[in-house]
Amino acid sequence: MRDMSSSVCWPTVPFPAAEDAAAELFGALWQREGAQVSAAFLDSSDHARTPAPNRSRYSILAFSSPADQSADLDSGGFKWLEQNWPHQGARADATGSPSPFQLGWVGWIGYEGQARLFAVTRAVVVDHHLGTAEIQSAGADPDWQDAVRRAVTALPHSRGAPEQVQLRNLRVRDSREAYVAKIGAAQAEIREGNSYEVCLTTAVEGQLQGSAWEAYRTLRQRNRAPFTQFLHFPALPGRKATAVLSTSPERFASITAAGRIRSEPIKGTRPRGATPEEDDKALRDLQSHPKDRAENVMIADLVRNDLSVHAVPGTLRTERLCAVESYPTVHQMVSTISATLDPQVKRARALADAFPPGSMTGAPKASTINILAELESAPRGAYSGVAGWFSATGACDLSVLIRTAVLTSDSVGLEKDQWGFHLGLGGAITADSQPAAEWEEIITKSRGVLGALGEEFPQARASRYSATHTRIADC
Repeated sequence: MRDMSSSVCWPTVPFPAAEDAAAELFGALWQREGAQVSAAFLDSSDHARTPAPNRSRYSILAFSSPADQSADLDSGGFKWLEQNWPHQGARADATGSPSPFQLGWVGWIGYEGQARLFAVTRAVVVDHHLGTAEIQSAGADPDWQDAVRRAVTALPHSRGAPEQVQLRNLRVRDSREAYVAKIGAAQAEIREGNSYEVCLTTAVEGQLQGSAWEAYRTLRQRNRAPFTQFLHFPALPGRKATAVLSTSPERFASITAAGRIRSEPIKGTRPRGATPEEDDKALRDLQSHPKDRAENVMIADLVRNDLSVHAVPGTLRTERLCAVESYPTVHQMVSTISATLDPQVKRARALADAFPPGSMTGAPKASTINILAELESAPRGAYSGVAGWFSATGACDLSVLIRTAVLTSDSVGLEKDQWGFHLGLGGAITADSQPAAEWEEIITKSRGVLGALGEEFPQARASRYSATHTRIADC
């Protein structure tokens, strides 16, 4: 981690309230920086319509320099962070900045511990509540400040509809028969007492023709959420370029500079109804459904156990249990658990001991992870891992990578490219799960990403399924 004491005071400029202004600014600045730098847009795309405004207060636009430090790890992402992200960095007021993010690291850590992270040398932190944008840089950088000021002055200007992209050669990793058989195997483990819930996953894979950024613009318009993210890592020797396009609603963990950790697991989702009456029925069904509540309580208890490992005694709190939040397309059941971390514990270690997200494994976590390793036929990769930022102050905010497309390419620019496409999908298997319904749920859940990009689940034409209030598990 660079010495933040040498940083200059970071200026703040007025920022327009237009819903998509931050996305327009990122697109303009990324075009300036070029495709050979790592870049990230940590995008509170629902800031203008969220039921939880504090969660969606900030959007962060982050860029590296070609020669800056990065981490590209096959495993051990959190172990690497223990050495490179100190839990006591610069004082929160070292630059006079009120922003939660001050130049640090941005990236993702996959389910198996692999990671791609980059050191941020230039950033813009948009405060949607105050209508300001803070311009950050590693040392004096008048060219960067001028570029941001000019780009902000030009806002808002609509680029119009996103350019079309095309999905090709889509295939599902597991056939219906294979996935149903794995559900049966998971239920056998549950009957043996080795698990209570198994979050079994599969994936849709293929190719995407077109711009990764335009694909992301399409997804964020259709699936606005507090943790929408676009992460781009250029190709390196022996490594493909990677773009992560996420529309996640779920927070894995945030830590404040003062050491308060908070997790907000989701279990239980309903689509919004087509009429006010149908919508109210869906909401009330979610609030009262015994299975959804039992699953949410189970995962909340798992998270309480994860956070308690490094908590100061007496500070663990369940702030909300089975609360229902309504978003443009779904109602969701969310719990919030928080604690104060022991100041002697490295924050990366606390995150590692709570990883992977319990909502993506099931419970008990350790034994269920072993079951999943036997049942799933390929690594999950970035999917069901976490992504976000790590500030020099010791603060961080990480989402769970669900409702996320992962793109890979040998060589890419900013515009038209051929990408490998991966969309992870899964569901929470319990003792009373109906295998056929769980498979149809996979199809239903794929529509948020595939439908936005103009395609269907590969086997959807042979297996049509609809229900006014489909129950959707969140892994």
